[in-house]
Amino acid sequence: MAVIDSISGVGDALRGRIGGTVFIDDTTLDRFSTDQSMYRIRPLAVVMPADVADVTAVVRFARDEGIPLTARGGGSGTAGAALGRGIVLVFDKTGPLNRVIGLAETAETLRVTVEPGLLHDALQQTLREHGYYLPADPSSGAISEIGGNIATKASGPHALKHGSIDRYLVAVRFVTVDGELVDTTDESSIPVRIRDAVSALRDDVLADAAATARLDARKGMKLASGYNLFAFLRNLPVGELVAQLLVGSIGTLGIIVRATLRAEPYVEGKSSMLLFFRYLEDAGDMVQYVKPLGVAAIEIINSRSLEVIRARNPDLGMPADETHLVMVEFEGPERHAQMAQVERLVRERGYSLAITSQTVDGEDTQARLWKIRKALLPTVRNYLPGHRALSLVNDVGVDPRFLAPFIEDVQAVFDRNGLVAAIYGHAGSGNLHLRPLFNLSDPHLPVLLQRVADEVYEVVFRYDGTITAEHGMGRLRTAYLVREWGEPFLGYMRRLKQIFDPADILNPDVMFSNRSLTDDLDPEKLAP
Repeated sequence: MAVIDSISGVGDALRGRIGGTVFIDDTTLDRFSTDQSMYRIRPLAVVMPADVADVTAVVRFARDEGIPLTARGGGSGTAGAALGRGIVLVFDKTGPLNRVIGLAETAETLRVTVEPGLLHDALQQTLREHGYYLPADPSSGAISEIGGNIATKASGPHALKHGSIDRYLVAVRFVTVDGELVDTTDESSIPVRIRDAVSALRDDVLADAAATARLDARKGMKLASGYNLFAFLRNLPVGELVAQLLVGSIGTLGIIVRATLRAEPYVEGKSSMLLFFRYLEDAGDMVQYVKPLGVAAIEIINSRSLEVIRARNPDLGMPADETHLVMVEFEGPERHAQMAQVERLVRERGYSLAITSQTVDGEDTQARLWKIRKALLPTVRNYLPGHRALSLVNDVGVDPRFLAPFIEDVQAVFDRNGLVAAIYGHAGSGNLHLRPLFNLSDPHLPVLLQRVADEVYEVVFRYDGTITAEHGMGRLRTAYLVREWGEPFLGYMRRLKQIFDPADILNPDVMFSNRSLTDDLDPEKLAP
């Protein structure tokens, strides 16, 4: 195996193999050395493929030369999974491989086939024009792409009722590490070595009583940590099984070049109820009782985050006192009865509200509310001068029954470390985004980052929670994967990686790694 390790050598070799664009200039390499995480890793080359043939050629070149290959979409990930030291294969929203290929409508649903570079929101716009939508709707839809959504097992606020993107994935086309094009609707296209080994792995997992019990106990939980071994619990044909295993695999098993998704009829009629609690514990406690009512979404926003929203949107009528917001969304004709149930529940449990609950109706007003909610993260990031809400413990999840004590315990971690923190997220799924604000002038900042991550995840594991509920794996989380799943499960996951990518060419260091959480920190993001 010859290894080309110089930038110019990689660039020259690739230009002779593909019709797409190969970048080795400093400006482009610097641009793709960062994403929404706190890391910086400079690649050898950036490639924007013109077509699937280019993808195949680049993958084969990377395999032959032993150069790591990272597939990248919109770069919206917060865990550093879109960065790599070798070749970064970019599916750009403005370039090729970003189309809606076809729509096929049946009596009850619609199937849409897309390329990986298509923006999530662009897909939603196309679907709405036909009276449909994709219920798995990440808050990053304006900048994230469908390939990345599948690779990270994306979901969003409506996962409470509608689940993650794996529920809607019908089939994929992907390129293996050996450059084979696989269509999961055609089992004959799946290499025998993969087909047989995946079937054997499934048999071994299902024969392991402890493993199946663990999977069965967690299958209703919103999580995106490790590989999607939950697929083994379902009696799926091998093609569908392989497609499901690629969900959440962050480009470590193959490069997705096409996907078919099932869309749902758009639900008309939406309302939201805003409840402002004096005590965060009350807000967290309420969630477990509202969840069984069949509501569409339950969002929670702590008082610190509300300060940000109130400062940017003073006309929303939010109380000025320290309060915590629970926003419950209802959809369809049953929404009015559901709202009455929530009102009754709040009275019966004696929760202390700062003001009377508010009801918001109408598509436009609802859309504005969600726009404000989705804009919370970029606003919080630079809320305090000299501080930054670094992506550290931003996507944890627990059973919603434990949400109230969990919030109390993680707040204690932040208090103990002298940190102001924004706490918000998809409370109905037990999925919280924790955004402590770090003083960038602290000379011991890396040590503090490590300590806070260790302490927060210790709380997560105390409640048998997950290190990532919807944003997916990456360099930020690899050190904690074994604590969540245990060595036996990690063995099954490593075996799956070995089946698809024995030489560890595809996106190494983002699922399993011995690196430290504070390796490769981006100096610019930590600079005062």
